[in-house]
Amino acid sequence: MRLLARQAPAEQQSAWEAELTRIDGAVRHHLARASAAGEGGRVAPVSLDDALTPLITGLARLAQRRDIHLQHTLQRDMQAHMDAQDAQEIVGNILDNALRWAKGEVILTLEAEGENLQLCVSDDGPGMSAADCQSALQRGKRLDEKRSGSGLGLAIVADLVALYRGDMQLQRAALGGLAVTIMLPVVVVHRPDNR
Repeated sequence: MRLLARQAPAEQQSAWEAELTRIDGAVRHHLARASAAGEGGRVAPVSLDDALTPLITGLARLAQRRDIHLQHTLQRDMQAHMDAQDAQEIVGNILDNALRWAKGEVILTLEAEGENLQLCVSDDGPGMSAADCQSALQRGKRLDEKRSGSGLGLAIVADLVALYRGDMQLQRAALGGLAVTIMLPVVVVHRPDNR
């Protein structure tokens, strides 16, 4: 891809290089995470509030600029045995996808379900057929070539969910669009009040 990028018109080369650098960084991060998981490494608990609040705040501003109402529920005292960047990648990719397709509303809930972490994101966009739900999880597969993006978002999330031995479901949302539900067995614990 880098060789092809060098053949692009000069005014497009910096954009290509920036996107390829981002993709390369994401691939390296996930390979390192997979290697650590293969070695049986146990991740120390991370505060989900600390890891995700800046990300959600930034995406809420993006939603506002697009006239989309982003409703989010995040329990403030949760910690989970997972890498903070993995949590950001999962939530960020799913929310970014919902904001690309939503007409006017996106709902995010993140809560403990026993010792599991459950993430649900739904939107009021066009949704997907069952076949499209399967295709969306294939790396680099984009269902709408006219929209921006690399086609890696949902596939990266699926890889991370598999890394944590979790489950990811795509289905029709009550809002009419897509609902993404992720369950991660990351032993959610509640932080004591005295931080």
